[in-house]
Amino acid sequence: MSVLPASRPHDARTAVSLVVLTLAPALLVLFARIAVMTDPASVRTASTLIAGVSLVHGMALFVLHGRDRLTMSGCFLASSAMIVGASGLLVVPDPYFLAVPHPDRFLNSALFAAALTQIAVGALCLRIVPEPAPPPPILPGGVARTAQISGVAVLAVTAMLGEALGPFQDGFGFSAILLVCVASLLGEKGLRSPGNALLVLAALAAFPTLVISGTGRLRVIALLLAVAYVFFLRYGRRWMKTLGVLLAPLGLMVLGIWRREYEEAVSGAYGNETGLSSMFVAIGNFGTLLHSTREGLAPTLGASFLSPLGSALPDALRPAWIPQATGYELAAITDPELYGTGFSTVASVYGDLWWNAGALGLIAGAPLLAVMLDRIDAWTVRSVARAAASPRRLLLVVLWTGVLGGVGDLVWSGFHTWIVRGYARIAALAVLAAATLAVPQRAPTGFVSFREAPAAPSPRARRAET
Repeated sequence: MSVLPASRPHDARTAVSLVVLTLAPALLVLFARIAVMTDPASVRTASTLIAGVSLVHGMALFVLHGRDRLTMSGCFLASSAMIVGASGLLVVPDPYFLAVPHPDRFLNSALFAAALTQIAVGALCLRIVPEPAPPPPILPGGVARTAQISGVAVLAVTAMLGEALGPFQDGFGFSAILLVCVASLLGEKGLRSPGNALLVLAALAAFPTLVISGTGRLRVIALLLAVAYVFFLRYGRRWMKTLGVLLAPLGLMVLGIWRREYEEAVSGAYGNETGLSSMFVAIGNFGTLLHSTREGLAPTLGASFLSPLGSALPDALRPAWIPQATGYELAAITDPELYGTGFSTVASVYGDLWWNAGALGLIAGAPLLAVMLDRIDAWTVRSVARAAASPRRLLLVVLWTGVLGGVGDLVWSGFHTWIVRGYARIAALAVLAAATLAVPQRAPTGFVSFREAPAAPSPRARRAET
């Protein structure tokens, strides 16, 4: 990671980026907030403006950051644009699930705090120079075939065992499918091979049909983001990112229909016409949390960040001093009648930071998030660069791309869900690593990149150099 020095002269493009992508959005959000303070009747108009700024800001940085490749920072900001911006636009007309006095005002406060933090994270990400992506390796045929066969075998076993795997079902299916897709994308022929292309499509289709049900939309998004990250390292162009942004509303529509059909099949009814209530509940619950803070709720001072450790331990071994996940405790505020029943809810990563340290959590969280996103992105790029060495080196690519792909979980619910959903995926990688113990761990061919080797100098050039 490197940060651009303050003394370095900024060219015109940098100055324009600073104004358009940081100062202008921040001023619009501040203007909207001041308008509410001076004229409470304008709260819905102001909230709509803040939500729109969040949506445009996050999607613009998703397209621009990293140029032709995806970055974790860009994916985080795009996820924030959906969880804060798009959700805000859906909720502002009727914030019915905020069971607090003046729900419009507390929704506005939540949008203001989340959008301003998002802009701060974006500004810091623009200052941090992303890890330069080397040409991705071409996997030797033996490495690619071993990975594909291992992934298909684990996927088949996962599909056969189904719910008998319990909480490991999703993780095993996720890791197996991601391994198949990564090996196919980085294989010698890549997607130029019809067999590889069909294998990728079939593996991706298997996840929502054979592994999970209608409750796993963010898991599907995590898998698609992880596969897209590797795809963009080899084939990416910025126009593809722009196309993805333009197709995002269609994707949300499909996910909403999928959820509605699932709810109707289970209970005979659905909770919301759009089918996206679980998406926009996060920003609404953040507003409820702000109201509870005003009523005297004290922050946990970072204690809830220990909850993922408790989830990794059996109940009998879990110390009493490790708190429950934020989602379970938040239910006491948002849905008190369901508290203690195992019901969990979300308040976005911004609500998670506020729950732990209030406004100071958001102020300190912005730079910490920016650095964390950059480091994970750098480790993922480096793991891809070394993927040709052996099948187990390829498993490290699956590990880091899986962590990166789960950035939607991070934005939607905070750190607990993002970390805990990785446990089963790591267990699956351990099984896959054991399955390749008998496979030679050194590729017979060396590292091969997509760049053509430089042409040998002519005899005249060699004489001139001498």
